[in-house]
Order: sequence, then structure tokens, then C-alpha cells
Amino acid sequence: MRDIEFSGDRAQLRQEALAELAKVGGRSYRAPANNEASDDSDTVRVAVDQSGKVVDVHIRSDWRDRLGASRLGPALLEARNNAAAAMARARCLAALAERERVAAEGHNPDRDRRPLPYVEPMTIEQVWQRLSDNEDRLYRRQKAARVAGEGRTRTVGGSLGLLSGRCEGRVLVGITAEPMWVQHADTEQLRHAALELFRQAETQEREEVR
Repeated sequence: MRDIEFSGDRAQLRQEALAELAKVGGRSYRAPANNEASDDSDTVRVAVDQSGKVVDVHIRSDWRDRLGASRLGPALLEARNNAAAAMARARCLAALAERERVAAEGHNPDRDRRPLPYVEPMTIEQVWQRLSDNEDRLYRRQKAARVAGEGRTRTVGGSLGLLSGRCEGRVLVGITAEPMWVQHADTEQLRHAALELFRQAETQEREEVR
């Protein structure tokens, strides 16, 4: 999270972390199976699962008036990246919630004698650092791909020819809508074209850039 300061003392960090967790339900919070986000115009919405894979796409029927063909592709990529970042954030908050559940159970004198599930011991600082790292993951991957993928640009796209994507190395860095075709396509055709494009890109994008 970019708005969290790491220069404070441990008590301050703990309060900031728990305050953020409280906004989403406290220690009962679990990461959702899918997370959905939109582009800046709220015209396109993309949902990803916990692994970051695209599972659904929604495009408003008035997208031509709101975006036009030239901005449809960038909006799809923006919504996908926003959804992936939101899921990474949710998973880190879920890890923090799990840490708090185990800590609460460990201090309950009436708890069952059953063994506690193993949770990797992490300090508040480590949990917050992991959250920040995950949120920044897409940027790092794209930066690494620009270096490693020089001369290895590839194109992905659906059979209908509505959308095409540009991958640098393993990372999808651009989506373009073909103006002559998308103007006559309905939103369901565009949805299927986008899902097919994301699936093609993900076949080589899944390997993490270190």
C-alpha cells in the first residue's frame, strides 16, 4: 500500500495495519475467490481469481460513446491490472487476518486443545512489506519484461479479429481493438474476444519474473 509509512515505530505500524484490516471485516476477513475491478471510466470490468487469472469480463453496452474503439483496448488492460492488484491486496490482508486469528486463539484460555494450524510467523512490518511488494508486482514484472523481452515481442488475439494484444517477453503490455470490426460487434462478442486474448497471454505470463 503506497499510503502506508514504514518509518513509524512498531506500535504505530500495528495500529495502521489493524485499522486497514478493520475496514474489510477484521480478523474474520477472508480473501474472495474472485476480485473485480474497472478501468478509470468504469466502462470495462474484469474479474480475476486468486492466482490472478482472468475469469470474466464485462463491457457496458454504451462503450462506444464512453470510450470509442481507440480506448477500448487500454481500458481492458487497465481493468485487468487493477483487478490483479486488488486481489494481491486482498490476499495480503487475508494473511494478516489469519495471523490475528491465530494470535487471538493463542491467548484464549478456554480454547480447544486441538493443535493450531501452522502459519508462517511474520511481524506486522513483514506483513505490510509483503502487501506493498505484491501491490507493486505488476510494475516490476512489466519493467523486467521490457528489458528481457527486447526483440521478443509477440502478438495474441482471438479468432474473430476483434482484439489483439502485444506481449513483451511474458507480459501483456498492450491491447488494441480493431476499429472496423468492433464497431459492428455486440458486447458478448467483445467479452468472448477479451477472454480468449487474456487466456492466450496467460499461457506464458504465469511464470513470475524475478
